Amino acid sequence: MSEEGKQKILDFLGSFTGSEKGVASVAEIMKGTGIDRQTLSKLIKELEMEGKIAGAGRAAGVYGYKIAG
Repeated sequence: MSEEGKQKILDFLGSFTGSEKGVASVAEIMKGTGIDRQTLSKLIKELEMEGKIAGAGRAAGVYGYKIAG
């Protein structure tokens, strides 16, 4: 599931249009990929360490993520 899950996240973030900056919250990523929160948190950390996604700040206590670059 690890590589498949990472690809699902990257595909989702690459096509996400929920905000003008392409930033998706964890809840939006969960809904769009069907990955549970615990697994998603692990995969997001791995993708951040690989430099494929980046944290995009926090608004109202909610963190967002986007494709790096």
